[in-house]
This record gives sequence, C-alpha cells and structure tokens, in this order.
Amino acid sequence: MDDDGAARDDAAATGDTFTEEYELATEADVIQVEDDPDSDAADDVEGAVAGSLAPDLEVTPDAPKPENVVFVALGVCIAILALGRMFLGAEMYTPSVLGGVVLSVALGTAVLYGFFVRTSDA
Repeated sequence: MDDDGAARDDAAATGDTFTEEYELATEADVIQVEDDPDSDAADDVEGAVAGSLAPDLEVTPDAPKPENVVFVALGVCIAILALGRMFLGAEMYTPSVLGGVVLSVALGTAVLYGFFVRTSDA
C-alpha cells in the first residue's frame, strides 16, 4: 500500500515531475546590460544608501510630531496586549491589567516625548 499517493497520480507514476527536471541557464536566459557612457558612477551604487534618492538635501533630526507619538504609543499598546495574550492568556484583558498597560505606556510615552522635545535643536 502506497502512502504517498503516487499510484493514483499519473504524473508521479510516469516520473514526469518538475522536481526531476532541472535546466541550467543558457545565454538566452541571461539579460545583458550595456554600460551607458553618459551615466555617472553614483548610479552604479546598489542598495538603500542614506541620501541616495535626494543627495542634495541634508537629513537633520527634528522634534517628534504629536501624531507620530500617538501612533507609536498605540502600536506599543497593541504589541503588549498581543504578546501578553500569548503568555498570560485571558487574564491579560482584565480591567486592572488593561488599565496598567495603557497607563504605563501613556506615562512612558509622555516622559520620552518631553525628553525628545526638550533636547531637540528645533
């Protein structure tokens, strides 16, 4: 008795499966890129390099915007609740634990927001 079901499969019975065939790439499969004599050497750099999309603009730190802070705090609350549900189970959603999570995230967010706004150069 076959457990793999090959007896019921015509392709497996004849041995014509894609796993048994492998073709190496031929010259027709390879795309040749010709060098443009007018292109700069900076165009040859691959990957995400800071400032590569707008090299003429200077990147400077700034104070966090309040709407960004709220979205980060909301994401932290959701992440804590999801991870807490995995480890604590249903008691993660009791009012005291929910209140503690929201209060601690709000307090931590307020402290960090105040610190970053106070220390920013803007």
